[in-house]
Amino acid sequence: MVEIIAAGVTTIDILVIYTLLHVRKRKWLIALWTAFLNVAFPLLGFMAGELSAQLFSEWSGILSSVLLGLIGLHMILQEEDPSASKVTGPLLIAVAVSLDSFSVSMSFGLMHLNKWLFIVSTGLMSLVLSYFALRANLTITPRYRTTLRKIAGLILIGMGILSWIS
Repeated sequence: MVEIIAAGVTTIDILVIYTLLHVRKRKWLIALWTAFLNVAFPLLGFMAGELSAQLFSEWSGILSSVLLGLIGLHMILQEEDPSASKVTGPLLIAVAVSLDSFSVSMSFGLMHLNKWLFIVSTGLMSLVLSYFALRANLTITPRYRTTLRKIAGLILIGMGILSWIS
């Protein structure tokens, strides 16, 4: 169950970022690339996290909690860049949105979570959220978007604290 919650937290940024874009064509292509990359990057991150856990078995819990906490803090302190809403190619958009899933999943690999449940959940959620956000062209206020990002950051910090305790 923790894996599904973690997948939801790591994919919420897709919803937030894709609500800024005004894409008219290739919505399915962007959604498919995003889903693919949100499977590939977490898989690589998990493998790196598992390798790190084997190399640093004593420190893996502390390292995982520090990484999750720092990523969460970054999400809370991150400022919105209004000039970043210019749309480029679908692959570049998908890479930009999916890249953070590598570092987050590395932390989850250090925690020895169920890799396949997390990766499948992340892939499915990213496909659904990205297509929903692009298709519906949601219009949410910047304040609400910032609140969503800060909540996700707090959840990651909470998961880092839980990792530290266990």
